[in-house]
Amino acid sequence: MITLLDYGAGNVRSVINAIESLGETVHPVRGPEDIRRAERLVFPGVGAFGSMMATLAERGFVAPLREYLAADRPFLGICLGLQALFEGSEEAPGVPGLGVLPGRVARFRTHLAVPHIGWNGLNGRQPSPLFHGLRGDEKVYFVHSYHVVPADPQVILSTTDYGAPFVSAVQRGRLVATQFHPEKSGAVGLALLKNFLDPRLPPAPPPPAAETPTRLAKRIVACLDVRANDAGDLVVTKGDRYDVRE
Repeated sequence: MITLLDYGAGNVRSVINAIESLGETVHPVRGPEDIRRAERLVFPGVGAFGSMMATLAERGFVAPLREYLAADRPFLGICLGLQALFEGSEEAPGVPGLGVLPGRVARFRTHLAVPHIGWNGLNGRQPSPLFHGLRGDEKVYFVHSYHVVPADPQVILSTTDYGAPFVSAVQRGRLVATQFHPEKSGAVGLALLKNFLDPRLPPAPPPPAAETPTRLAKRIVACLDVRANDAGDLVVTKGDRYDVRE
């Protein structure tokens, strides 16, 4: 049984579908006691830091979350579920986070476009059960404008590069949290979720990095409105005109 903390900020169906595809049953959190009774807790956060923390407080989830994490029980945070673990965020000055991990959340300061959107790689920094079966050339899906800055470098599980290196996953004991979305990362994401859900897996060494620095995957925009004209040339019938052969 997997307990899923959905605080109502967005659609978590993709997370539920991914976990259920691995043969697990998902139980959504209805109240604070569901967190306290959880065997394995998944927290997929979306939205804004300030509204997330306000909702967690209104529903009485903050104290049981801190108790659960202090007891070193299995936990997977995703995206904002990672950022919530820290003391605060530049996105919501003055709003305290869970404070389970020392550090803060900062906005990207880069010449590149923000948010960071797309498939990027991982550089592992410490052994983890999450790394079982990984080769090192995998790419996972990101969509975020903020990233965590841990005060303790020992909790850094992986880094990724976007203008400069940033922390893309953390681990402390049985707590693991990712800035990327495993539920949206295809077969690689499912493998990572499966590794988290298997309590028998020992830590595996980080896979050798295929790229240093990591790079966003090249993206292809598929145009469905293509036809042959009277001369037999391929042309785009909607949108900007360009040489589709290129």
